[in-house]
Amino acid sequence: MEAPDRRWRTFYNRTAWAYDQALSVMGWARGFSDRQARLHLVERLDLKVGQSVLEVSVGTGSNLVLMAARVGPSGRLVGLDISPGMLEQSRRKLVRQGLAPLLVEGDAVNLPFAAESFDAVLHFGSFNTFSNRHQAAKEMLRVARPGARIVISAEGLRPDRRDTWMGRLMVRLNPLYEFHPPIEFLPPEVEDLNLVWYRGALCYLVDFNKPA
Repeated sequence: MEAPDRRWRTFYNRTAWAYDQALSVMGWARGFSDRQARLHLVERLDLKVGQSVLEVSVGTGSNLVLMAARVGPSGRLVGLDISPGMLEQSRRKLVRQGLAPLLVEGDAVNLPFAAESFDAVLHFGSFNTFSNRHQAAKEMLRVARPGARIVISAEGLRPDRRDTWMGRLMVRLNPLYEFHPPIEFLPPEVEDLNLVWYRGALCYLVDFNKPA
């Protein structure tokens, strides 16, 4: 594990207990619903009953709860995170919901899964913190089956907001907003590639299909 990944692992371990509350407060302050934003992510996966889904950087498991309703009891949900603290929060939340997805401690740049294992792959929130963003994107493609839908979303200002005074202030307060969508890391043969901005144009969402 690279040094930046270890630092973020420590950060998330320390803040896992307050993570959900912090997101709710930030969403309220910026005028959007965290749950609605997550529903938007999950809808982009176009999940079907019985599918196998991996969430990279699962955090406290909020997206797994939403995906469980779509894949049904016959589906398979797997959540991976670098932080044991986040995984423990996720486990508690899922138990309260009567759910038992597989939760795995691991690194996004070296996913511990066989190639072509999942019908869909979701990542939200931490992509800009990875020590090797290119390798992380390659890994998500590797573990996805041909034709699988992949969604990658994280902080990043929409281009028309970057040179405004507010945009410059946001980047100063949180340098992660300076990152661009990871389209450059994707092979040219990916299918149905889309880029949208949401959460008040503060986050990007890239979704595409692995070539069949």
